Amino acid sequence: MCTLLIGIDVLGPGTAVIGANRDESPERATAGPGVLVPTPRVVGGRDLVAGGTWLAVREGRFVAALMNRRPRPGDPTESLRSRGLLCLETAASAPLDQPARIDPATGEQRPAAWDAALRRLGDQAYARCTLVGIDPDLGSWAVAGGAGEAPRGVAIPAGWHAITHGELDDPDEPRTRHMIARLEGQRPGGVDGALDLLASLLRGHGEDGSPPVCIHRDRFPTVSSTLLALGALDRPRYLHADGPPCVTEYRDHSALLCADAESDPGERP
Repeated sequence: MCTLLIGIDVLGPGTAVIGANRDESPERATAGPGVLVPTPRVVGGRDLVAGGTWLAVREGRFVAALMNRRPRPGDPTESLRSRGLLCLETAASAPLDQPARIDPATGEQRPAAWDAALRRLGDQAYARCTLVGIDPDLGSWAVAGGAGEAPRGVAIPAGWHAITHGELDDPDEPRTRHMIARLEGQRPGGVDGALDLLASLLRGHGEDGSPPVCIHRDRFPTVSSTLLALGALDRPRYLHADGPPCVTEYRDHSALLCADAESDPGERP
């Protein structure tokens, strides 16, 4: 993905709302939302080339999202494992029932899934990326690494956040800076308002001179978009636009998040 917007506790304690645009080659074969792993139940889109995913939801409570980072001169280009597999395997194997620990160096509360992601990213060779884990109950984090660098992580605190191909809330990345400025002070009254807010930002073409978020170009345009709401809500929500969100309707795939759901009607919300 190229744009990820995150709201932690903006709808109340123990909640998360997420908006994401995926920028990719239109020729790369993908499948829309479906069950990726039956047990534990992991749902999301699938990359039909390498078998991974760019965003996965486990048991309606934990989200793993993958952000590619800009390569640097001299980065390895051979024998690299698919970053999408890293995202999928993190979603499927993240320890969600282990208590968090307090990092003695920083005093931060670190979910077990954060430490597991650090190990997983360091175990094999990947191109540069950031793996984001969002858990409204245990805490959210972002782990960056790849290209031989030691993985490093940061906690994602309550509030609005944005990440593209740089650091979380990176003030030097124009799109990230613009999204944070647009989200600052926003207090949506409910789930629908929060998802509408994120959708409006993800559809933006830079009409006011800001960096475009819904990108139309020959190489790596915006090919899909996802909206999620999880945590202490009446029910989790999962909406997906199978195309650029400026011209493609978000369809409701929330039924996929239910463990007993056998089908996904994909009806409009």
